[in-house]
Amino acid sequence: MPAPEITDRTAGGRTRRSGSVRWLVTLAATAASTYALDAVATATGLLLLATGVSSGLGRPALLVLLVASYLAWLAGLRVSLRANWGLLRATGTSTNALSKAAHDLARRRTAGDRVSRVAAAAGYLGTELAKELPYYVGAFGTTILADGVTSNDAIAFLAGANLGAAGYEYAVALATRALLARRPASFDVDWVPREYLRDYYTTVEPDEVATIAFFVDAVRRAERGRPVLFFGVGPTLHHVFLAAGIASEIHLADYLAANLTEIRRWLERDPGAHDWRPFVRYTLQCEGVPHPSEGQVTEREELTRDRITRLVRLDGRVRDPAPERYATVISAYCADSATSDRRSWEPFVRNVVDRVGPGGLFVTAALRRCRGYVVGGKTFPGAGIDEADVREVLRPELAHGGAVEVRRLTDDAAHGYAGIVLAWTRSGETVSRGTRAPGGRRRPPPPGRPWAAAPAPRR
Repeated sequence: MPAPEITDRTAGGRTRRSGSVRWLVTLAATAASTYALDAVATATGLLLLATGVSSGLGRPALLVLLVASYLAWLAGLRVSLRANWGLLRATGTSTNALSKAAHDLARRRTAGDRVSRVAAAAGYLGTELAKELPYYVGAFGTTILADGVTSNDAIAFLAGANLGAAGYEYAVALATRALLARRPASFDVDWVPREYLRDYYTTVEPDEVATIAFFVDAVRRAERGRPVLFFGVGPTLHHVFLAAGIASEIHLADYLAANLTEIRRWLERDPGAHDWRPFVRYTLQCEGVPHPSEGQVTEREELTRDRITRLVRLDGRVRDPAPERYATVISAYCADSATSDRRSWEPFVRNVVDRVGPGGLFVTAALRRCRGYVVGGKTFPGAGIDEADVREVLRPELAHGGAVEVRRLTDDAAHGYAGIVLAWTRSGETVSRGTRAPGGRRRPPPPGRPWAAAPAPRR
């Protein structure tokens, strides 16, 4: 059975608005940077000229000073280029509009960082070299038009301007680095699925020992033979294997196309795909198989491949007024890891719960009091919620059955969290909401309907 295609249902309007904002920021930064650079370079050139260096040094010495000033300027540019590349990768903005234009064009034509970086550098250097021309015209033009201004004065002014520009480039680079150091990582530009898998899924870590065991017990309450939605699955499959035995279909959704592409690699048996067999083996143990054989592990993998029928890219921050409903929805380390505070986390969770049909089962997990978690050396924001918040946001569902539990951990503090919150609930909706067909038979999900999903990186 071929792997399902990735369907993109993200909000295009949000993406376009985001792109427009990045361009507005870049244009404003470019204008401010240009004026600031001109002011600093001109002031430094005039200051050096005022010292009398042009009359105190001979022509050869002035030329050596000019060459040295260009070397200093190039060194400053090198540092600034690195900072500009970091800014483009982290925010999609730049202090140089031509650099961003070249970067974006290269991105549309190729996915490689190398080509994009070269293009961004070329745009940046092209702009800076073009800025040199007015200084030469101004400096040597003045020697022609103004009496008392010599070519030595022009050389001294240019050397000072170059030194000022060098200092300015260093200052911009330092400011950019400081900004990036204080800025939380972004899922759109900083997230690397392979780093996440490497950092957290080489072995079954204590948090997953607890999570998978809880989930296996929870899905025993699920209605068998119905589609199951994994909301915000990220690039992972470690929770999906436990649903293969009870689901008629498994639908996987996430905001990031790169995450779904990573899953697709496993579905297509790509030799470089992540190895989930340790997690399959532990899942089988939780289901009551004390010593799963290699054949049993392979059998569960193949059953899971057969059950996965949809991969959909969607933004779970956007509420769907007519969501497709499921008898079982599982969402692990999603809303809390895709938001940065409780105020944005709460509606996110409600968007997920909206996908649960009447009397359906919702299973979830969240990092406890986590303000940020580390992936690939980068810190991604966390909502900082705890069990009290989970009980409050799920209070309508918990009234119809469920549980909220806490597992404290000792080995994960370095990642940014020291506990997890696990929960399952029942939807209290009635059949009158229209999710059952007449006669009491459940209406199957409409073919091709999207479901909401969210950036599901965790930790």
